[in-house]
Amino acid sequence: MTAEQRSCPVCGTEFTWTPAAPRQKYCSKRCKHRWHTTHRKPRDRRRGGPATGVAHPPVPPAPSGQMTAAPACPHCRQPVALVAWLVPPAASITTPPPHVTPTRRDGP
Repeated sequence: MTAEQRSCPVCGTEFTWTPAAPRQKYCSKRCKHRWHTTHRKPRDRRRGGPATGVAHPPVPPAPSGQMTAAPACPHCRQPVALVAWLVPPAASITTPPPHVTPTRRDGP
């Protein structure tokens, strides 16, 4: 197994590369994360923004002091239907009476 000296593409520090780790490019995890952070593609985190190409019409605000009939999604502001699930009670379980220890009688 041969080892060779390589330089880190982020900080330029020399590190020992071995065939045991053939995909190692960086001197440390910190440099690896730093490189990926600076080279990642920017994302548009808004739903329906220009990255997806789908534009949702804005939801008009409710008049002050009034509740809306349908609540809006906090992410895309679209109306959301709320569904109430009725859960049947669990099988009826009867609890046994508390355990009573018999008293001992030691004769008359």
